[in-house]
Amino acid sequence: ATAQSSSTLTAVPMSDLHRSVLLQCYVELKSSVNVEDHVLDYLYSNFVISKSLRDRIRSDCTTAESKAGMLLDELPSCGASAFREFVDALIASKTSVHQKLAKKLMDMAKNST
Repeated sequence: ATAQSSSTLTAVPMSDLHRSVLLQCYVELKSSVNVEDHVLDYLYSNFVISKSLRDRIRSDCTTAESKAGMLLDELPSCGASAFREFVDALIASKTSVHQKLAKKLMDMAKNST
């Protein structure tokens, strides 16, 4: 993928279903996800978030919870693939908490269709 593909991805918004699932899980995700544990870099390397957003999350937020909150607030505007890439980032981080959250998000998305 190239940097140009990033603009293509963000041209199509995240689905209402995926926005809803993230919103329903917002409190749990915000308190449980450590975005520094692979998640930010994964999303950046897969053209989901920009370098400036990644750097802003790291510099503007002082706690793990505030970092996760900022990412969750920005994620719906990161394109149609952002939900799936976020789930993949949770899986790739290999922490048990992230694995359980990834499964929960996918189950909720499947059961809502």
